[in-house]
Amino acid sequence: MCGFYDVIQTVIRPAAGGMKRHLLTLVKYAPRGGFELGVAGPPGDMLTAAAGLGAKVFPIPLKGGLDPVQDARVVLQLARLLKRERVTIVHAHGSKAGLVGRVAARVAGTPIVFFTAHNSIFYEEWPAYKKSAFALVEKMLARNTYRIIAVSEALRRELVAREGLNPGQVVTVFNGIETDKFEIAESRTVLRQRLGLPRKAQVVGTVARLAPQKGVRYVVEAAGLFRPEERPLFLVVGDGPLREELQTQARKVGVADNVVFTGMREDIPLLLAALDLLVVPSVTEGLPLILLEGMAAALPVVATAVGGIPEAVVDGETGILVPPQNAEALASGISRILRNPDRARELGAAGRKRAHELFTAQRMVGRVAELYGEAIAGKSL
Repeated sequence: MCGFYDVIQTVIRPAAGGMKRHLLTLVKYAPRGGFELGVAGPPGDMLTAAAGLGAKVFPIPLKGGLDPVQDARVVLQLARLLKRERVTIVHAHGSKAGLVGRVAARVAGTPIVFFTAHNSIFYEEWPAYKKSAFALVEKMLARNTYRIIAVSEALRRELVAREGLNPGQVVTVFNGIETDKFEIAESRTVLRQRLGLPRKAQVVGTVARLAPQKGVRYVVEAAGLFRPEERPLFLVVGDGPLREELQTQARKVGVADNVVFTGMREDIPLLLAALDLLVVPSVTEGLPLILLEGMAAALPVVATAVGGIPEAVVDGETGILVPPQNAEALASGISRILRNPDRARELGAAGRKRAHELFTAQRMVGRVAELYGEAIAGKSL
């Protein structure tokens, strides 16, 4: 089936839950009267979900990591797709799709290109020369990109400063979530029974990909700093390359019985509603969706003051901000909240209010749609 598709979204690493949820939110809430939508990406549940939301989907063998031969094939395949479907706007998400998608758009002559940066590339465990080369490539690709969207103001400033981009070309559009999904009517006691969690214990949760930049090792270390009789139960939700290493660390620290690794879960709203506290221990971030989801669930938050996190968490009002890579500070923040349930409820209520005011799906998608409209209208920088 060939048709006219105003906007085609391209994404890599569908297992990266935040990026996947971001893209599907764009598809779900995009104004159908103005744009027809297509999604190109690796075959799997993301494309299935996008199709269920009414988007035309295009499987392409896009993979993580650099592979010049394979990437060149994907560029040509995507360029043919863009020409065949007469696409007006390409919107790429993440660094790899941003590379492949924007090169393909240039080859195909696609008139309008957007790129959303979800996180910084400069904290990757790369040598300095590789980061410099990547920044140079990004600056070259920016010449044929109408707007670069950063998910936080901190990330926008970093892109401008470290890649030498035109400040007017890089705009901030905060991540947005479906806040109503995190307003669960069931009581915490009932939810804990359903989920197999202890009813009376204090339960602290971390939801993240188990990779170095997410800083989960500092949560495990922080667990070991509590006296055994005061130690809460820590739930680590997610999977990734560090899972076995983190489980080994928990055994060495002596907290294996208090740190439960659940693996990937699809019932995040229910899990959040069963927690006493959410911890976001990242070393680097754009603006993590799980942070916004925890706020929408009226959870107090202990989070590291990196990237866009301080733009969401108001220290002392909606949660506690701590330095990154600092288990002692994490443990202290967790303890301060758990020892004062009334204060915890106040922080959680303030966080929910802030999520509803600033970080809704409708607000995010509305701003992106405005940018698409400006591009079609031919507004310059």
